[in-house]
Amino acid sequence: MIKKMYFSLLRLNELLGYFNEIITYLIGADLEGLQITSPVEKLNNKVGEALAAANRTTASGFTERIRQLDNRRDESFVAFRNFMEASTHRRDEAIANAAEQICRIIRTHNWSLYSRGYKIQSAKMASLLKELNQAENQALILQLEAASWYSEMLEDNNAFNQQSEEKSIAKNEEIDYDTQEIYKSARLACEELFEAIEVLNRIAPNEKYNAIAKFINECNQKYLTVARSRKTKNANAAEVTEA
Repeated sequence: MIKKMYFSLLRLNELLGYFNEIITYLIGADLEGLQITSPVEKLNNKVGEALAAANRTTASGFTERIRQLDNRRDESFVAFRNFMEASTHRRDEAIANAAEQICRIIRTHNWSLYSRGYKIQSAKMASLLKELNQAENQALILQLEAASWYSEMLEDNNAFNQQSEEKSIAKNEEIDYDTQEIYKSARLACEELFEAIEVLNRIAPNEKYNAIAKFINECNQKYLTVARSRKTKNANAAEVTEA
C-alpha cells in the first residue's frame, strides 16, 4: 500500500522537507477512529528535534555582530585618543598639559591597543577605562570638553562586552545535538508509522488510512523523482568529463 521510501537518496534539506510535509499533513488530518495517535505523536516529536538540530542558533551566529561592535569600539577609542593628542598642540597651556596627562595614561595601557586580539584588547580597555574614570582624570576630560568622546568610547566598549557575554551564555546553553542520531530517529519513527498504517488497515480497513497512504506515496514519488533526477544529471556530467 505504501511504497518504499529510499531515505538514503535524499539530501538533508530534502529529508527534513519530506518529514515536515508528512507530519504537517497528519496533524491537519482527521485521525478520529484511527489507532495511530501514538506513532504520529512520536514522529512529530522526532521531526521537531530534527528541525531544531538543523536550525539551531549557535554561538557562531554572534560572530558578525561582535566583529561590527569591535570595529565600532576601535573607532571610538581612536577618536578619543586622537582628540587628546590634537589637544596637546593647543596654545592654551592648561589645555595642552591636561591633554598630555591623558595621553600619558593611554600610552601606559598601549597606544595602539585596538590592534590586539579581542581578549587582550578587552583587558587593556578595562584597565584604561578604570583609570580614566578616576575623579582627577574625569576632571581633566571635562576641562578638555571631551566628555562626549569619552562617553562614546565607554558605551561602545560596553556594547562589545555585553555581546561577548551573550555569546558565551549561548554557547554554554547550546544543546549538544548528535545530529546523525536525531535524523536516524526521525527516519525510524517515519518507518514505524508507515508500518502501523499498513498493519492497522489490514486489520480494520478504513478509507482514512487509504487517504493517508495516498498522500505519503505522492510525497515519496515527488522526493524520489528529485533525487533520481539529480543522480542522472551527475552521471551525465561524469560521462562528459571523462569524454
